[in-house]
Amino acid sequence: MENFTSSLYAEMNEELERLAMTSDNILQRAERSYFVVEKTLEELKRYIVSYTFKDKDEEIKFFKEIKPMFLAELIYYMEVFQVESWKSPVGSEDEIAHYGLGKKRVDFYFKRYNELYTYYRKGSSENDETYFLRKEIMPGLITPISFSDMDPRFSTVYSFQFAKMQAYEQFSNYLQQCVYRLEHPGMEHLKEENKKSPNLWTDSKADLIELAYGIYARGSVNHGKADIKEIITALELIFNVNLGNFYRTFQSLRTRKKNRTPYWDAAKDDLIKTMDKPV
Repeated sequence: MENFTSSLYAEMNEELERLAMTSDNILQRAERSYFVVEKTLEELKRYIVSYTFKDKDEEIKFFKEIKPMFLAELIYYMEVFQVESWKSPVGSEDEIAHYGLGKKRVDFYFKRYNELYTYYRKGSSENDETYFLRKEIMPGLITPISFSDMDPRFSTVYSFQFAKMQAYEQFSNYLQQCVYRLEHPGMEHLKEENKKSPNLWTDSKADLIELAYGIYARGSVNHGKADIKEIITALELIFNVNLGNFYRTFQSLRTRKKNRTPYWDAAKDDLIKTMDKPV
């Protein structure tokens, strides 16, 4: 099962990255990306409906970790399309206010579902059998669930909400990036100038993104006041690299059960070896 879903997720991401590189129109890109994910979810559903899980743990893993990664992308691109289609081209201050309203809506959602969001962020598992095992009849929930996600063969009580939380984290980051670009209009020009920099990042982009999130988590820049976008942008400038959709890469690292910090772990081992070398 995991071989199939990993391959399918990689194929979807490749197509999304291709769209990101070939279209500068954000509305067009969001719409096309939405349909790419929708098609992928249909393929995933066909596979799961005919698949027999080995045990409860495998079923829980799918509905708690794997399916939300796909569904989160669908929700994310829907939100991006809506926020951009509702925006009026009336000046940067109004655009900042527009994105700010979107951010408030996201923050309200997380407050409304704070208990479940805490369960999600802590990686708790005590209610997993209730939340992530399929039932013949979905219980009545006073909670927004997409019509396409109501099929009890492909849904559980909170698989949709876990996906929406991931999507809203990514969407919140998107809104912050939009505001950052409007408040720092010269940054993109600075990036273009920096293309001649001799400092090239030669490890994987995922490694640099992991490094960036580690710096962010430690609060090492501006006494912890720098957001992840600012740290990513600084590292892109220093090492002459475009990290693309860094949030999606972070989500892939985040959902790993083993070795979620390969770069930091390897860097620590290499540093200790260097320290132990005779002077």
